Amino acid sequence: MPEERDGKVKVVDRRWFTTEGDLKDETELQAPASVILPRETAPPRIEPEDQPKPDSEAGPAVSTVGFLDLVDFLAQQAAALLSGQIPGRGRDPQMTRFFIDLLAVVQDKTKGQLSVEEASYLEDILYQLRSLFVAATR
Repeated sequence: MPEERDGKVKVVDRRWFTTEGDLKDETELQAPASVILPRETAPPRIEPEDQPKPDSEAGPAVSTVGFLDLVDFLAQQAAALLSGQIPGRGRDPQMTRFFIDLLAVVQDKTKGQLSVEEASYLEDILYQLRSLFVAATR
């Protein structure tokens, strides 16, 4: 940690290698070089530019996650497990079947409550995943 003295910060170089990439001598490692920087030269804190600045009048941000996002998420998990795209897992037909069954439960529990677009999207996704599952497990 830097030490503070009279408004200055002491920085201790504890790197094991020189600027050329060679290993430092043991004497250099035991007695590290230090630099004292004035407090004013500390770099200013930089805020990330990619984050939107909150409006004082806008209020909290509204989540845009919806039903189709849930269906997409479950379908992507099933497809990834079926194709073996998840590192370290390989193909996993049992977990694929689990995600397909979860989508079927969602379809059953939301019957009559979905818009025409949502219902047809879920039906199409289930048909495609079931077809891929049958073809992959033959």
